Formats: sequence, structure tokens, C-alpha cells
Amino acid sequence: MMDTRDEILKILEERGSVLQKDLWKELNIDSSKCSRILRKLEKEGLIKRVEVVVDGVKTFKIVPADAEEEEEEDELSLQAIMEKMQDVSGLPPCFGCLEKDCEATSCLKLEVWFLRKASMV
Repeated sequence: MMDTRDEILKILEERGSVLQKDLWKELNIDSSKCSRILRKLEKEGLIKRVEVVVDGVKTFKIVPADAEEEEEEDELSLQAIMEKMQDVSGLPPCFGCLEKDCEATSCLKLEVWFLRKASMV
């Protein structure tokens, strides 16, 4: 029977990288235990944890320590993340508005959001 450390290393060998949030789910262990194991593997120089944002949520991409750094071309812009958060959470656009001079009383995005919410009721 393979221990969790070995399972993680085997997954990385097969795939090249894996998101930490997917790893603990796949291994059927809690996120805290997964984090502890990954920190130990990182201290031993076997893996690297690279901070990434996926669907507006911070997580880590786990890669073998000898993996070459690669550019993240699929990285979402802050605007795309905020739009995704609005869709998922139902929060008004002003919650994460990137417009510096925007005022709620004259915000077209906020007006459209209210109209959409009103039509759902």
C-alpha cells in the first residue's frame, strides 16, 4: 500500500502538475493534512508550490521541484475574476468595481445588475 507522500509524488510524475485543492479531494484527505504533507515535501526539495488564482480563488499549483518555470498564459485578468465573482456570488458590481471615479448613484453596471435582480423576483 502506498502512503500519501508517495501518492502525491506519483501523481506529479504522471501529470506534471496538480492544483492543491484538487489533490486533497482526489486523495480523500482533509486540506490541512494535505498542506502539512506538501510543506514537508517542499522543505525536502521534492516539490514547489506556486501560488495561482483559479476562478477567483487563491490556491497552489504543485509541481516537481525540478520543473521549469513556465509563463501562465491562461492567467485571468483581475477584471475577468471580478466578473466571475459577480456571476457566482450574486454580489453587485460595486463590490469589486475597478472604476476609480465610479459612483453608485450613476453606475450603469449597478443599474443593470439591479434590473436583472428585480426581474428574477
